[in-house]
Amino acid sequence: MTHFIKTFFSTWAEPNSDAIRASVTAGIRYQDPRTPEPLVGPEAVASYVAMFSEHAPGASAEVVALSETGSHVRATVAFRMADGKEPHGQYFVDLGEDGRMQRLLGFAG
Repeated sequence: MTHFIKTFFSTWAEPNSDAIRASVTAGIRYQDPRTPEPLVGPEAVASYVAMFSEHAPGASAEVVALSETGSHVRATVAFRMADGKEPHGQYFVDLGEDGRMQRLLGFAG
């Protein structure tokens, strides 16, 4: 069930709107420290991911740890920047019945 999470973050290096749409539900809600309010819907999330790669050329994101409790997942993501820095983020993910992501909450560190 967590393959949608890995697919989603792998697109941050080279945004792929189709892969993002396939990984999330139609009502996806996404929020992290850089979004002042939740992003709602696949298009809003895809635009946000595209903005990341535009503002951080050469950067990538990779899921480095996952833990699950029922339909809830905690994901640790390494953001590998072109300058060699590697900040991590923690994401709490709620999965829909089909395993796609319906809510992501991101935290720095």
